[in-house]
Amino acid sequence: MTRVAPRVYAYNNMAGMVYLVGIGTGNSLDLTPRAEKAIASAEVVIGHGFSLHFARHLLKGKEITGQDMSPLERSAIAVSYCLKGMKAVIISTGDPGIYAIASTFFGYLKEHNISVPVEIVPGITTSSSAAARLGSPLGNDFAVISLADQAGSWPSTLERLKKAAALGFVMVLYNPLGKLGKERVLEASGVLESLLASQTTVGIVTGAGGEGESVQITSLGMLAQAELSRDSLIIIGNSSTYIYDTWMITPRAYQPGLGY
Repeated sequence: MTRVAPRVYAYNNMAGMVYLVGIGTGNSLDLTPRAEKAIASAEVVIGHGFSLHFARHLLKGKEITGQDMSPLERSAIAVSYCLKGMKAVIISTGDPGIYAIASTFFGYLKEHNISVPVEIVPGITTSSSAAARLGSPLGNDFAVISLADQAGSWPSTLERLKKAAALGFVMVLYNPLGKLGKERVLEASGVLESLLASQTTVGIVTGAGGEGESVQITSLGMLAQAELSRDSLIIIGNSSTYIYDTWMITPRAYQPGLGY
């Protein structure tokens, strides 16, 4: 059995530390106190321009870098600062462990056989923020799938969609446009229409948590005509999902006298 070392969530004076910090949707109201403390404790803050912009009120007096770097390069520079005895933060929108920096960072450590102190600070994800705006579309089992162009084999992605649909999962689709435009989401919706009813409820949130946030509730049969951008997230309901008073709801599977 692998022994998992306990993590201590303290911002102390120990030398050399890397924090992987999720800043949520980019809305300052969604930034957690724990994330703020991690950023405040760091000497160096690393991130792409979008993330740095939304955390700018916390960056005074800190060394800022990484705006034009790839995730792998950000990982490398964070490690280099840590090995010099400095505290470095890599910030990313959403949660660092979900379609974000943490996987790349640990891959870099493994490839170079490096061990450094690391703490992961979770953030509000785009999917949870979008679900809150729609109502309760994730009230039962769901699958999260990325349609991103670089997320792996497209045939494998389509196979995951088919299996999730066949098993009755609600589906959360990240990156519906990517760099290919609507090509993938059109193909995906066509595949899903062969397995699900065309009136299956679909929710679309664009810019979740941001100032320009918008919400659409439509159906699977109309998804191809929906207005999408690179900031959109799609939630496709299951056969039990319904609309009530403009809210998208997926019921939980209660048994009498059980549940909470």
